[in-house]
Parts: sequence; structure tokens; C-alpha cells
Amino acid sequence: MNTFKKILVSSVLAFSIAAISSTASAVANPSYEDVKTAIDNTQAKVAETIVALNNGTDNDVVAEMISDARQLQKDIANNVLDLKRNQASNVLKQARTAIKNNEVDAAKAALTDAANRYKEIEQIYAANH
Repeated sequence: MNTFKKILVSSVLAFSIAAISSTASAVANPSYEDVKTAIDNTQAKVAETIVALNNGTDNDVVAEMISDARQLQKDIANNVLDLKRNQASNVLKQARTAIKNNEVDAAKAALTDAANRYKEIEQIYAANH
């Protein structure tokens, strides 16, 4: 009987912990508005970065702005867009590398490419929702 109680208590405890951890780890899918806002914020930051680069802003400031855009794009959470988002993020990374290497023309080209990619992401998302 003592062994049975230990097994029963252990089982109940294990099920309780499993139920709590699965509930706590459940993350709600972002809403349409959340993803749309993330896309818009990312596009705005990329556009702001292009303007700053064209106005001759210091390369370190531009690199920081590119990093900010890469952080913003992480909020674009949608399975349909993941591949496109990752590709656009890689283009932003190339732009940041180019600006760090003082390759302004390459950075401009990469930022323009990134801006176009985020516009495409916006169009794909709008078409699917």
C-alpha cells in the first residue's frame, strides 16, 4: 500500500508539472495587426536608413540603424513569410557589412534590395490575409 501511494503521488505530481509547463509554454500566434505593424516598422526603419545614408550620416550610425531594422524584422512572425523574411534579413546583414567596410555604394544597393524585399513581404502577407 505504501508503494502504491508513492507511485500515485509521483504520477499526479508528474502530470501536474507537465500540464503547467505545456500551458506556460503555449505562445499565441501574432494577430494580423501585429505582423502588419512589424512589417510597417521594418520598412520605415529601412527607408530611414536609406535617407540617412544618402545624407552622408556617419557609417557607425547607419550600421546601428541597420541593426535596428534587423531587430524589428524579427517580429514578422508568420510561417508563410519566414523564408522571405530570412532572405531580407541576410540582405540587411550584407548592407551592414558593406557600411562597416566603408563600401557605401554596396550598402545603398543592399538597402534598396532589402526595401524591395520588405515591400514584397507586405504584398504576400496582404494577399494571404
